[in-house]
Amino acid sequence: MNILVLGAGTFGTAIANELSVNTENNVILFSRSQQKVEEINTFQTNKIFFPNKQLNNNVKATNRKKDIKETDIIFIALPSSVIKQFFSDIKEYLPNNVLIVNLSKGIFKRGRTIIDYLKDSLDRNNIVTLKGASFAVEIMEHADTLLTLGYTTQKQYKTISNIITNTNIHIDSTTDIQGVELLSVLKNIYALLIGVIDAKYNSPNTRFMFLTKAFSDIRILLKAL
Repeated sequence: MNILVLGAGTFGTAIANELSVNTENNVILFSRSQQKVEEINTFQTNKIFFPNKQLNNNVKATNRKKDIKETDIIFIALPSSVIKQFFSDIKEYLPNNVLIVNLSKGIFKRGRTIIDYLKDSLDRNNIVTLKGASFAVEIMEHADTLLTLGYTTQKQYKTISNIITNTNIHIDSTTDIQGVELLSVLKNIYALLIGVIDAKYNSPNTRFMFLTKAFSDIRILLKAL
């Protein structure tokens, strides 16, 4: 399976490296930086983000848009702020049947999720979301990691299940793609706020009060969906 990971940052590099554990996967990182592409292809390193780590030998890199034409699955590991421009630039290179997997988190204007934008702008539906409480550093250490897959068809589910075979990535799943997209954004906000609360108050009572309120907000959101 030809897999292209858009974004050779911390998370994109970690996901690409773990997916390459499955030797049936041909994994390529896409970076616009020629210097980074050469570093990965020559030394199997990405020292800006992982100075002490060696990438698996079957992880390669490219910055050639034409290589997008040869891929079966595209993982998006880009900052949400650049996704619109990036896909505008590569749209003509996307294969008709490519499966797009969104790892990025964010909300656009008027509450549009990244999935909403991609489906509308690309005029295609073979798009899923994959989110979870995961840290790139631990993925690079091959720690067991559980992600939630939001999908539409059984074919999409089976494809993702196949490419994570023999890796330490595990999935639970739902057909509520919109819920996964929105809750992944809330998770980041809540995690940040809990960090602030712990630093300022160091109080279990205050932490649990905040979590209770957060869970209440999530229930309201899920009912609205």
